[in-house]
Amino acid sequence: MKQGMRRAGMMGGAALGLLVAAPALAQAGDGGVHVIQGGPAYFSAGIGAFNAAGVQPGPGHRGNATLPELNLEYQSASKLFGIGALWGLVANTDGGFMGYTGIYSDVVWNHWVLTPVLGFGGYHQGRGKYLDGVFQFRLELSLDYQFADQSRLGVKIAHISNAYIVQEDPGEDEIMLNYSIPLSFGDHS
Repeated sequence: MKQGMRRAGMMGGAALGLLVAAPALAQAGDGGVHVIQGGPAYFSAGIGAFNAAGVQPGPGHRGNATLPELNLEYQSASKLFGIGALWGLVANTDGGFMGYTGIYSDVVWNHWVLTPVLGFGGYHQGRGKYLDGVFQFRLELSLDYQFADQSRLGVKIAHISNAYIVQEDPGEDEIMLNYSIPLSFGDHS
């Protein structure tokens, strides 16, 4: 459990650091690493593994299996200092799901896009993993290759945790393959 908390803290710290550094990176504008300030909105779909690695439930809790999952996410085109809003849904095959909202930023280098996400939302256990409460936080980090048409393909890791706002924090980790398509109606170039 402490290892999961440490991992969540490190991931959260990295994501928060990238989000805080986004305005400074955006001002650099030297053609190297920079933050995307505008552009289209994105709709992303990911498939992968829910409860993929290293997070164990407390004694007497069921639902520790690694399960197939689906993740759908909308990232708005409107950004302030390189930070935008997003909304998403993740669901596993045991009836567990989480609806969430949060903030994100896109840090780009050549054709590679690194996207940290900080979010929160409501979790329904279904027959799956016990996370000790409805209110949960979500941390994501994705690394995608951006094609000439602005679509993206990559890998996303995510962590859901209640951050010990209740007695237990079983948490869960995810890994998935992610594909994002730009939406022209949300273009803010």
